[in-house]
Amino acid sequence: MSQDGTAIAEAVPPWQHATLRELQRLERAARLPQTMVLQAARGTGLERFAQALTGWLLCQQRTNAPCGQCDGCRQWQAGNHPDALRILPEGAAQEITVDQVRVVTELLSLSRHHRGYRVVQLFPAERLNRNAANALLKTLEEPGEGTVFLLLSEQPRNLLPTVRSRAQVITVPRPSEAQAREWLVAQGISDGENRLAMYPGQPIRALEDEDQETAPLFDTALQQLEAAPSELTQVARRVAATREDATRFLEWLATQAWNDAASHLSAGPSIGTTCAVETYQLTLQARGALRANTPPQLAVESLLVSWLALRAQSRKGAGRESHVGN
Repeated sequence: MSQDGTAIAEAVPPWQHATLRELQRLERAARLPQTMVLQAARGTGLERFAQALTGWLLCQQRTNAPCGQCDGCRQWQAGNHPDALRILPEGAAQEITVDQVRVVTELLSLSRHHRGYRVVQLFPAERLNRNAANALLKTLEEPGEGTVFLLLSEQPRNLLPTVRSRAQVITVPRPSEAQAREWLVAQGISDGENRLAMYPGQPIRALEDEDQETAPLFDTALQQLEAAPSELTQVARRVAATREDATRFLEWLATQAWNDAASHLSAGPSIGTTCAVETYQLTLQARGALRANTPPQLAVESLLVSWLALRAQSRKGAGRESHVGN
């Protein structure tokens, strides 16, 4: 493999190589857009791509990959590079606020600490509220010399049009099914096909399917709900305190339902099979609602109402099947 190919392979998964190479080419030709929307499907490595691009831009050598030796690389690797800003949603509404934008614009008025770029990441960019976006528009149009904005979005249709119109949109591609399988095998994942069945087209999510710490908490919460349905609101609040928590819970429940359905099907159709399949479908609907910016607790509460009804139906059906069997 060429030096260029090796350097890129170490930074991003193979389906992102060509896009990163093209941005490197544009930078060398002094044509790199200063404001970019980086959009990609969830679970395909958008954050990895943005981090790799940021690290390369902050390197003072900028060969095929970050040199790892310059002051810029060392500070980036230590997580304290003064010319790297990452803005995440905050508060109960999980939004990027006007106060955060004001901090960014104030910092951009100062001189850069190193020779090279200053990079500002906003993730997810669709969480910019309207006031924050309006306060940022002028800066997005004219970021200033050496400043690059990376607006990361896995839900680009939810981006405000005023923000999108001021950026160059870069679509970071998703992998083919074969690429995703091969990449998981290369990461040492032996059950890659099964994981991709649970997370279709999302090899990064499949790789990171390590919810061992949260699974017992989710399982306990559902046991409590089944024992005391009147506590539905409290349970929903516990598992969906933030949008990220709600996403983890829904993905965990989808996995459980998928595995339950497969287990029941191996023994033949039953009420349990129907319950598991319908639970899986409900989690997909709830995930869709969450991605459409439904408040996380509301999305999970609606799911749990239906889940309780399914569980009650399953218990009654199981009782009838047992009676018939006797």
